Amino acid sequence: MNINEIISPVKEELDEFENTFVNFLHSNVPLVEQIVQYISTKRGKRLRPMLVFMAAKLHGEITAKTLSASIVIEMLHTATLIHDDVVDESSQRRGSPTVNNVWNNKISILVGDFLFSKTLTGMLDLRDIEAMAILSEAAKLITEGELLQIAHDQDFAMDESVYFDLVSRKTAALFSAACELGALTTGANGESREKMKEFGENLGIAFQIKDDLLDYIGIEEELGKPTGNDIREKKVTLPLIFALSHSSRENRNAILDKLDKDIQGEEEIADVVEFVRENGGIDYSMDTANNYGQKAIKILEEYSNSELTPYLKELVIFAIHREK
Repeated sequence: MNINEIISPVKEELDEFENTFVNFLHSNVPLVEQIVQYISTKRGKRLRPMLVFMAAKLHGEITAKTLSASIVIEMLHTATLIHDDVVDESSQRRGSPTVNNVWNNKISILVGDFLFSKTLTGMLDLRDIEAMAILSEAAKLITEGELLQIAHDQDFAMDESVYFDLVSRKTAALFSAACELGALTTGANGESREKMKEFGENLGIAFQIKDDLLDYIGIEEELGKPTGNDIREKKVTLPLIFALSHSSRENRNAILDKLDKDIQGEEEIADVVEFVRENGGIDYSMDTANNYGQKAIKILEEYSNSELTPYLKELVIFAIHREK
């Protein structure tokens, strides 16, 4: 299945989400309105609201509360992306200039804060203390993940446990929250919510590993952003962690000497990619993403009678094998 086929069971709900999301972003301040309109035209895959709807439909009927949850989860995601782009000094996202590139860092941070405030408003609209607890925990984990990443900036001695802790907080926390919220909005019990939480966690980790892999093996035109960015920024991800720990001391020291300098040229980036490939970093990361994907799919076996299950399985496969 392609992504359009995967979303077909919730296509109608996602269309309603798009209209509601744009209206919810509205501001009476012209500069803010200009920026949020810019943001709304640069939408991504909408995976998180999609997960809210699909998890809800897996357990029952989609409700007005489900739509509200999808808005809040995407609002929180968008706010964190804007702040991330400032922290990472990113100039491009989804093939377009970032907010901090078009305007500046100060405005970006304030717009991110505006979106966080809208997230709080949306949380109140849910009128559900358990939903608020899920979202608050996700927001806390994401912020901790960002700080953990800064603490390990250019840390070439980072081990896998730190990487997975970071990924669980920065990426998987929101996937997990989206799935649990979807179940919650249909009145699903605690056991079902826990299953969805675990499903989202595994899917989120698999998704992020593949995202990190694409920096090494992706095609720039497909990704909508330059490949090799993690290498230029000396960001340590699973492919490099594995390669550094499984290479000879001589090769490891040689690549660390390169990474200690400012890597910008295509030839230097190609050298790092080849080092990672030769020392098993690409294959190991792909295998690890598949393992987490299989964990997510195994949880879905408990929903074998649902019409949604094949679509969610295909979504897991898509997350692992996508090209962008």
